Amino acid sequence: MKVPYTKSGKCGSIVWQRNRYGAYCYAAFVPRNPRTPAQMAVRGTFGAVSAQWRELTEEQRIIWCRVARTKWSKPRLRQKGRLTGILLFMKVNVALANQGLAQLDLPPGYLEAPQAAMPTPLPFGTFDQPSVGPMLFLRSNQLIGSWQTNPRECLAGQPP
Repeated sequence: MKVPYTKSGKCGSIVWQRNRYGAYCYAAFVPRNPRTPAQMAVRGTFGAVSAQWRELTEEQRIIWCRVARTKWSKPRLRQKGRLTGILLFMKVNVALANQGLAQLDLPPGYLEAPQAAMPTPLPFGTFDQPSVGPMLFLRSNQLIGSWQTNPRECLAGQPP
């Protein structure tokens, strides 16, 4: 909405906005951009880390995205959400770059975390006897087909 004059008598425009308390207005302005050396250094660091994300392989990006799903943003106004892969990458690597440390291509602690191992068959002795130790007993019913006429019981053991 354009108005011919503001309170100071100069020609300008007014910005109208709403918040939970109602509508309010103020004179439009262009934010100041002093381009100080410190400001330019921070922007340069952010740009360099952003360029590093584009250099990652697809597998590395997928790893960042999987780890990011377990992280939450800092709560603001009682709201929080899960991070995306690039947000976690930027959060970690911008902080490292600001400290003068090397950037990471994989999330911190990813290589130290135990990877899921392939399941191995349980060691059974002769006559399919389970090993001695803690046991887990499961009973289930088959819901498809002839489950009422052919019930089966299974025994599984978990080695200590």
